[in-house]
Amino acid sequence: TQVPWPDHIPCSFLSSTPLSSIDQIVSKNSPLDRNTLTGLFLMGLILVLYSLWFPQNSPPVQDPTTNEAGKDSTPLSSDSSRQATLQENTTNQNVTGEINPIAPLDTATLKSPFAKHLQGLDTTYTLRNQNLELTFTSKGGSLQQAKVLGYNTYGGDSLKLFEGNTQKMSYAMITGEKVWNSSQLYFQTVPSNDSQALTFQLDLGQNRQIIHRFRLDSAGYRMKFSVQFVNMGTLIRNDYTTMEWGCITPTQERDINEERRLMEVYYRFNGEDPDYMSISSPNEEDLNNNLEWISFRQKFFCAVLGADQHFDRAQIKGEAATGPGQTGQYNAELILDHRANASKPFGMWMYLGPNHFQTLKAQQCGLEKQIPLGWGIFGWVNRFIVIPVFNWLDSFNWNYGFIILILTLIIKIILFPLTYKSLISGAKMKVLKPEIDQLKEKFEKDTTRMQSEQMKLFQKAGVNPLGGCLPMLMQLPILIALFNFFPASIELRQQAFLWADDLSSYDSIADLPFSIPFYGAHVSLFTLLMTASTLLYTRISNQMSGVTGQMKVMGYVMPLMFIPVLNSYSAALSYYYFLANMVSFGQQWMVRRFFINEDTLLRQIEENKKKPVKKSSFQQKMENFARKARESRNATPNRKSKS
Repeated sequence: TQVPWPDHIPCSFLSSTPLSSIDQIVSKNSPLDRNTLTGLFLMGLILVLYSLWFPQNSPPVQDPTTNEAGKDSTPLSSDSSRQATLQENTTNQNVTGEINPIAPLDTATLKSPFAKHLQGLDTTYTLRNQNLELTFTSKGGSLQQAKVLGYNTYGGDSLKLFEGNTQKMSYAMITGEKVWNSSQLYFQTVPSNDSQALTFQLDLGQNRQIIHRFRLDSAGYRMKFSVQFVNMGTLIRNDYTTMEWGCITPTQERDINEERRLMEVYYRFNGEDPDYMSISSPNEEDLNNNLEWISFRQKFFCAVLGADQHFDRAQIKGEAATGPGQTGQYNAELILDHRANASKPFGMWMYLGPNHFQTLKAQQCGLEKQIPLGWGIFGWVNRFIVIPVFNWLDSFNWNYGFIILILTLIIKIILFPLTYKSLISGAKMKVLKPEIDQLKEKFEKDTTRMQSEQMKLFQKAGVNPLGGCLPMLMQLPILIALFNFFPASIELRQQAFLWADDLSSYDSIADLPFSIPFYGAHVSLFTLLMTASTLLYTRISNQMSGVTGQMKVMGYVMPLMFIPVLNSYSAALSYYYFLANMVSFGQQWMVRRFFINEDTLLRQIEENKKKPVKKSSFQQKMENFARKARESRNATPNRKSKS
């Protein structure tokens, strides 16, 4: 049974008016303002550069050798029966309440000490600091709503991790044949001078009590929480209590489908790295022994429940929600040993806030590892290089579009020595291409011999055939690390730049009246700019290195294949790739203009050929392999003739 969704949640984002023509799309949904025209100007600039760099009648390449050219959970009670309100305000606390009638009780139930707490004043209390506003209810003595201050949803509403009857935190107690749930009982508050603390108490007579304590930190997103059972051993039959924590999360971002895809439950055992369970499809797991915390993670925010010591056992469930305005449904059942807490509270804590790397790391329990920065070396690059540099640039309070530009320049300058080696190696391979083509033609039917002769040629010429690939491969960790970094950076959330109103989501210059399979219903200009610049960069690289055949074709096909993927990806990522391509274009032009002279390279190669060459072990193995292969082929017809 899904937790009921409040009727008052607006779902206007689901309504859309189909447009009949592209003209209407441009005029109504995406006006050609200055920012959009800037993007179109950049597209035109790429086309102009392309036409200038590659004239229609370009001369043929010269030959340098010739000097020629899960299961249902109990639904929460509805708020529709509330009749009266009571309000009381303090510095950081707000109190409201209403009386809820109950159905007649049987005699056995009335005899229970819990019976008198089935009816009462349903009062809400608020704890607040500069980052969080938490609302609690006396019915169940639990947290009811968590509002993260300083953040809004994509629609402009206050950002709430959960609220009202979409959230549940309660536990069950067995007395005789009756099962009592804490969510049914009305708690009383204990007076306190601490405006950041709230204590609920359930007095069951004979010095038996259940006490819930909450305390919100003066700043930040952390709250301390405890449950204490006092002298309950003679009243409650079960020695262990199952606490259930569940919620349905509302949509917060632009792309609800991406939100649902990224919903996950993270958890950590003491002394271990966090693990996770995806809930893009219904899923559940049983967790045993020394469980430190459980996190209901959304794209940019999370709700975490942890224990001061540990939870003995837990069961977690989750699935993507299908209701309007809903992204995911989480549920966790945690075992509390109330026998051990007769004299001491069972201490817990909650983190309710953004998935910001430094903020999560400050909790000192591994929460930052739930941010998807990439595995292995890619995550290390983000944690120890990209994030520190990005935070340093962020300290200048520049626009994030400008910060990404500076970050791109820093990365490309650091990697320039590798880029330079790659370009020089590619130019040498281009000079050797006529001789390589001759070897291919001469040994067309003997692939092994051809490869051996090529290795001899490379060694005589002093050219490393992998010299152009290895420097590029060394740049891959940064390239892939940034592929993870930009979409996961909450700093970019709802930050506008040029025509993009949210760099953490896709940019759109036109919303289509239909959805194209694998592409979407919008047009991302940053993706088109990135694709155009990649094709231009590939063309220049091919000219410099002389690449032909399938490798040349793949260089043009791959950027086109990535259009459907990046069209709905973070605009910051496509913007970075576009900038990186343009900087690489400038570096190629500079190296080609000032550092590469094909005649000089040819003379250098000819000089290298005159020097004595010492065969490497790899080349010796290749020659031995080729010789044995030839001997084997030559021996085969002789054996046949003798037979």
